[in-house]
Order: sequence, then structure tokens, then C-alpha cells
Amino acid sequence: MIIEIEKKYSFNEEDYKIITSKCKSEWKSEIKDFYLDLPDYRLFKKDYYLRMRNGLYELKISKFIKETWLVVSKEINEEEEIEKILKEKFNMSVDDTTWVLYVETNREKYTYEMDWETITVDIDFYQYGERYEIEVISESKTEEEVNQLIEKFREELWLQSNYDIDWGWKVFICSQHQNIEIFEIMNNK
Repeated sequence: MIIEIEKKYSFNEEDYKIITSKCKSEWKSEIKDFYLDLPDYRLFKKDYYLRMRNGLYELKISKFIKETWLVVSKEINEEEEIEKILKEKFNMSVDDTTWVLYVETNREKYTYEMDWETITVDIDFYQYGERYEIEVISESKTEEEVNQLIEKFREELWLQSNYDIDWGWKVFICSQHQNIEIFEIMNNK
């Protein structure tokens, strides 16, 4: 299981230039996500995001911390573990789900070494717009330590973009444009 702590920012051309010039380019790729749920959206309502990404299942269990704008997620990529969690928490299986949302992303991934940690920056170009996220994968640092590390990274590179609540969640973004029912569910949790 991977613990991912991240902050998401609105796209800024100047930040893009800084990131691409000062961070190490890891890869560029097209990502196709199909988000899966039941007709009552029981997973979405509990911040469980089951997706098939480029043909592989992934379960992302997220929590949003409003005070710091951090998103803390556990990512499970093993199908047996995903099935076990779905059965225990929701009495369901991957096979019970239906396709809810489709998100197509062109992603550029960059890394930056700082304070013995690897900072990852994902720059996403969606069918509806752009944004970037700064993340740290760590099982030893607290959320506050990661928040300080992200802010130190932003200061060191002079990044200026702000957190934009409209772009805070991938699913939320797509639901605004693609599925009004999901938008209302997510907006009224």
C-alpha cells in the first residue's frame, strides 16, 4: 500500500517553465481512467475511488484536510487486496460496479530531490483544463512535515500558483462537466 500526500494547484505558465527547467523529467504519458462505482455511488460518498487506469485496477482511499489543503491517499494496486477491502467495507466486488466517469489525461511527471526526500510533480492536461500536483510518498513523515516540505519546495523554486478548490479532485472536476448527479453527491457529502 502506498501513502501519498499531495497538494493540487491551478496551472500557471510561469510555474510550468520553472518546474520543467529545475526538476528532472521522469516521463510523459497518456492516462485513461475509468472510475467505477455502484448506482448509489457508495464508494464516491466515502471518498473511495475505484478506477481502472490503463487497464489496471487501483483503489484510492482519500481524505482532504481543509486547513492545509492536503489530500492524503492510500493507494491499493493489488486486485486481491482491492476485492478484500470492497467486501469488508461495502459488501461488494469489483464485478458489481459500473462505469461512472471517464478521465483522459496527458501527464508529465517530474522529480526534485530536497532534504533527503523525493518531491514529485505531476502536471496534468485534462480534456477540461490543466493543473499540477506536488506530492510526497512517505510512510514515516507526518502530514504536517509533508506540508512544510511542499511549502519549502514551492519557496525554493519560487512557484506562484495557488490551490484552486475547483480543481481539487480529479473526480470532482469531471463530475462538474460530465455527470451532474455525481457533482451534487460530491458537493453535498
